[in-house]
Amino acid sequence: MKETGIRSVTGLLFAAVVLFSVVLSVWSNVLLWGVVALMGVAEWRRPSAQKHLVPSLLFAILMVGMTGVMLLLVWDSLHGFNPAPLLTFIALIWTNDTGAYLVGKPLGKHKLMPRISPGKSWEGLMGGVVLAAVVSGLLMGWSSVWVGALLGLTATAGDLVESAWKRRHHIKDSGALLPGHGGVLDRFDGFVFAAPLFLCLTHFVGFDFILNSCFS
Repeated sequence: MKETGIRSVTGLLFAAVVLFSVVLSVWSNVLLWGVVALMGVAEWRRPSAQKHLVPSLLFAILMVGMTGVMLLLVWDSLHGFNPAPLLTFIALIWTNDTGAYLVGKPLGKHKLMPRISPGKSWEGLMGGVVLAAVVSGLLMGWSSVWVGALLGLTATAGDLVESAWKRRHHIKDSGALLPGHGGVLDRFDGFVFAAPLFLCLTHFVGFDFILNSCFS
């Protein structure tokens, strides 16, 4: 099976598990993001240089913090459990990844940061940002297209940080959880920076999520 086919099958299965867990209940979210945090820490400790206590503890705190942010995105203090904001956030990050792959793979000629991530291109970056902006307009109103673009750039920054970490430790993927996609850190690296930003935006700016109607 070609790379695109493998990525498609494993990506769909992965997406189904994540989305089902997000919409089911608060407790399924606790389980999902708790497992993501634990597996992320385990992958980060895999290179021998990462087995020192202090760096491992700091990274574990970072992953716990990300878990807390994801849970805050599904809990409304006024209305209780509401997965609409988190579903919207995930859609924006995943469409950014998808746009970057679909545009960058065939058209990427100008490398973004070749010494850190040789596969990333300026064309892929623009493809991801534009698609995320369009989806943010569809899910949050057209006055919010800037949110998708901003999150696309922020998620790419998180991806590049993880790529630099992998390059430093001479590993291709953080793990082998998903054939064609890598490990947990490979799939959620963009969330680490983008999720806190999105949480702050929803708190201070406020958005009208189209998906609210599905859970009201």
